[in-house]
Amino acid sequence: MSESSAEHEIQARDHQDRDYQPYVAGAFRWRLGLRPLDLAEWIELDDRYDGDVSRKQQLMELNAGTVNAAMEGTAAEGAEVLESLCGHLVTRWPARFERRGDELIDFVRRTSFDVSNHHEHPLFTAGRLVQEDLALLVEREGALVFGAGSVCFPNRWDLQSKIGLPLSAVHAPVARLNEQLEGPIDSFFTRLTSAKPFWRLGWGVVDTDDPYTPLDGTAAPTMDIPQPGDSSVPDRLFLRVERETVRRFPSTSCVLFTIRTYIRPLRHLAGRSDDARRLAEALENLPDDVREYKRTAELTDAAVQWLTSTVESSSQSTSETNEFAESDDPTRGA
Repeated sequence: MSESSAEHEIQARDHQDRDYQPYVAGAFRWRLGLRPLDLAEWIELDDRYDGDVSRKQQLMELNAGTVNAAMEGTAAEGAEVLESLCGHLVTRWPARFERRGDELIDFVRRTSFDVSNHHEHPLFTAGRLVQEDLALLVEREGALVFGAGSVCFPNRWDLQSKIGLPLSAVHAPVARLNEQLEGPIDSFFTRLTSAKPFWRLGWGVVDTDDPYTPLDGTAAPTMDIPQPGDSSVPDRLFLRVERETVRRFPSTSCVLFTIRTYIRPLRHLAGRSDDARRLAEALENLPDDVREYKRTAELTDAAVQWLTSTVESSSQSTSETNEFAESDDPTRGA
């Protein structure tokens, strides 16, 4: 297949907006929200692929210590992940990717990538190939610990501080999570097998559309948060959704999280009153400590005010449309 026809096939198949809206109205509670994963949908590749992987390459060069980290002795687990990922890319997108020995060919970008690179951890190599971030759990002394990560798009997160920690310690900064879900999480990973992967969604409202927001001072500065009523609110506040997949691998029994980040301005909810109402209620119902963890405390009032106003505007528009339709209906009588 020619390079141009390969690119056309990729765009035709994968040019789509994945409109994830995972927030839930009502009383707040952390939820696992796990769903069975079709492995054909393990990785999400779209027309932002080139820009995202180029950004990851740049971040790995400029801020390697921020985005990549690993325990010693985890190369075997990383190698199993890398080999599986290469096989998946070639099988799922055969028009784009081809494996030739140690080289992975990308026909659209017209590049080849040495996936046998012995100068870096295999998980870091895997991270260069996809838009997703990767977090690897490994079994040590009968427990899962955070063994390695390639996390180029962290959401106010510090990768280095997590390496070597058990799950409960990784989750310790997350307000109320261990209190509500430590038992179910432990039970889930005890029962997780390589035959049954899962996926879930997480969300937050943020003040930047830059996915790279680590805590070590290397993130770009953000603008001041707009005040309630400011006309720029829907363009300066953003819904950040993270699609996570979780799967165990058979040979090393490691567990891999993939995290794909989608960021859209709140304006995309204009005219979508049901979604806007749910998000406003979800933000209002966050307890103070969870707001602090999600870092939404300062922007909640502005976001909720705009979301509520767009609901009211949509309701008024619907009402006026219905009134016009009724007055113009000759079957409704004088």
